[in-house]
Amino acid sequence: MDVKQLYRLMKDFFGYKCCMMGINSAEKTAFCILYDSFWLECSLNDQYGRFGAGIRIGKNGIITNFLGESCSLNSDEKSIKESLRIIDNYCRLRLPDKFLDAYYEAYVTSLYDNEDNRGLIGKIIKRRK
Repeated sequence: MDVKQLYRLMKDFFGYKCCMMGINSAEKTAFCILYDSFWLECSLNDQYGRFGAGIRIGKNGIITNFLGESCSLNSDEKSIKESLRIIDNYCRLRLPDKFLDAYYEAYVTSLYDNEDNRGLIGKIIKRRK
């Protein structure tokens, strides 16, 4: 897997939950902001074929242990998706339900108001769960 495939995998997995996505090709990292609250950075190490992920805190801090669970070091798609699920669950637990409801309302439910977007709604709702 290369960093562009990792980027697409993250985008497909998180959908409306992420914004400001990007790639740093030199460092082989893909990043995004989850729920307008968490800076997530994922990386690939070509030399050892390892995957890494963490939530940045401050300038030098990074969370890599998510309530006792760590991301897999394996860089296959199934392992990465499981790691992203662990991170998503952690982020959701850190945010109040009231915020998650408002976030969903702002980024998903508001699409119902636009007839052109109705075809997207089914895909987005599937990702929410």
